[in-house]
Amino acid sequence: MRYIPLIGADKKCLEKWIEKSNEILKELKAEPDARKRKAIIKKHQKHWREQGLIDFLLKLSDGKCWYTETKLIAEYPHLEHFRPKSYARNEDGDKCHEGYWWLAFDIDNYRLSKPLPNTCKGTYFPIRERALAVCEPGTALTRESPLFLDPTVEGDAELLSFNALGQPEPCPEPVVDLDEWDHKRIEFSIKRYGLDDVKLCDERKELWVSITAQFEEYVHVAKTAKSQNCLVSRGKAEQLLNSLQSYLSPDQPFTNLIKACFSSHAVGKSLLLKLAKFSKAA
Repeated sequence: MRYIPLIGADKKCLEKWIEKSNEILKELKAEPDARKRKAIIKKHQKHWREQGLIDFLLKLSDGKCWYTETKLIAEYPHLEHFRPKSYARNEDGDKCHEGYWWLAFDIDNYRLSKPLPNTCKGTYFPIRERALAVCEPGTALTRESPLFLDPTVEGDAELLSFNALGQPEPCPEPVVDLDEWDHKRIEFSIKRYGLDDVKLCDERKELWVSITAQFEEYVHVAKTAKSQNCLVSRGKAEQLLNSLQSYLSPDQPFTNLIKACFSSHAVGKSLLLKLAKFSKAA
């Protein structure tokens, strides 16, 4: 998971889409019958599948799933409603909310997803204090404390990290010590987003191994270049630096894992500083 700056993003290119969303919202607010509201949402569901909207959301994440950070290439991305539009379930799977119907066409409630996280999450949406649940429009959503980590909240994205096996885990060096609620959120989000999927873990592990091998190779050729004044080794060292720097690009899959890999390795830590200087100089 990586932070996606959705809330404050410039949405001028979506003015017409937002205008239509507001029209649908007026229609929903004017309908007191819950079943008829659901019919209105279903009637307009193609609105959240418009290509212009999808392209906008894809650009925010460099073409990646907001939960898994895998590239959205072949399959059509799922547009996931963070707060469920029809009804919500608590962590035990019991229905606990009639649904955030007024957010069905609110772009700030959308998260772009691969099928796995969307399917695993489903209609789950537990919050810390159910008595503070927002059940109608007009009340600030900030009163709720969701159990799910939210990729559009920077502090949430920073709570999650990965290990050498490609497995998701709590951030090992948080700015503020993690408390019981933080650990509960991390554990629940890993499970309900499918972040511990075996295939995903294997892909991350393979990437970790590859990067680590390049760290070791860089040290070897850099030493040779220095001790023997070897131009070939010097050239190889520069190639490896360029390769490692490319991993730090935001359009790479699994940037959070890559960050963890660099930070957990002595050579990686040193290279992070070196490559950051290169990027600023460029």
